[in-house]
Amino acid sequence: MASRRSAWRNVVQGGGISGEASPSLEDVSTSSARADSGKPNDGAGPRKVLRLIETLCHAQEPLRLAELASGAAVSKPTAHRLLATLVAEGWAVAYPGGRYGIGPTASGIGAAVGQGRRHTTVEAVLVELQERIGQTIHVGLRSGDRIVYTHKVEGVQPFAFLSRVGMQQPLHSTAIGKCVLAGLDAQALADLVARTGLERRTERTLTTLDALSAELAAVRERGFALDDEENEPNVRCLAAPVHTPDGRTVGAVSVSTVTFVTGHDEVLALADAVRDTARRVESVMA
Repeated sequence: MASRRSAWRNVVQGGGISGEASPSLEDVSTSSARADSGKPNDGAGPRKVLRLIETLCHAQEPLRLAELASGAAVSKPTAHRLLATLVAEGWAVAYPGGRYGIGPTASGIGAAVGQGRRHTTVEAVLVELQERIGQTIHVGLRSGDRIVYTHKVEGVQPFAFLSRVGMQQPLHSTAIGKCVLAGLDAQALADLVARTGLERRTERTLTTLDALSAELAAVRERGFALDDEENEPNVRCLAAPVHTPDGRTVGAVSVSTVTFVTGHDEVLALADAVRDTARRVESVMA
């Protein structure tokens, strides 16, 4: 059980690439340990780096330097030095306004864990759903201000989607992303939209905060989200949220099809099966 609970620490919430030239992680860790303790490096530097990464992983929103330093139990100068390297190496992302989030390097590791140690069990659950409905199935998790696909099972139709494990997609225009956004409070949603905007992906994309908020209220009420050609023309997806043991929405299970094969009502009829699969995925990952 302990190993399963720790697996959730690999659910990451970072995205984008930002950085500047900086010393190596080893150099920064060593100098940090000596500066803080006045003693030769005894492993304290690497532990501080790991605490910073863990603090970033558990944060639901980008954190200010002071919040990061407090959460990782390090001084602000030490946090600043270590973050310079974490940003340069892709482990952290520097956002406007002096905030930091987890970066794409950690996102890739989180996806690899999904494909590795727990891949067989999660995929078995997804394959069972695919065999019932014949459609393409994805699991996606939040990665900063986007979602990243961690699992994919192809459908049986004579067409294929270009999605792949590790691919990132927007939150506001995908069914998986809407599930994640539906788990945010109003202020967190407004802050995210202020950071990212609402890109018009198709003629059907929701591009105002009011319209998106109304849609997310419907998602919370019915327990699933629908992407009705909002991210790609002719592609329709339905997703049900995946939660951590403490109730946070970190991703979703989705079914994807094309409008010229599966009608709107036919997709809605899959909601119970997708919700059941999402609950089983939660159980595997808990």
